[in-house]
Amino acid sequence: MPVPQQLARGDRMGRGPYEKSGLIEDTGLPPGKTVKERFDIMYPLTEVEESGKTVNKPSAYDLDVEVKLWYLPFGTPNGDPFLWREFSKTVSISKSGK
Repeated sequence: MPVPQQLARGDRMGRGPYEKSGLIEDTGLPPGKTVKERFDIMYPLTEVEESGKTVNKPSAYDLDVEVKLWYLPFGTPNGDPFLWREFSKTVSISKSGK
């Protein structure tokens, strides 16, 4: 558990308000629990005129999704980051729109 350096004492501010007040967001993963995240990935759209109306249609019906999870240690940006997991998948939508 991180501890603020100034511990809300004195009139000196730390590197930011989180060190003065001790309000720190916990972004760690809970040990032994499965965590699911949701990300919205938008298909590229193009505007097409059909029967006098402008509609948005996908410019591609297949989308290659590549996910890389990197471990970025706290400290300097050159602090030995490494690729932890990698996943790739092709996602398709139907051309009929149903």
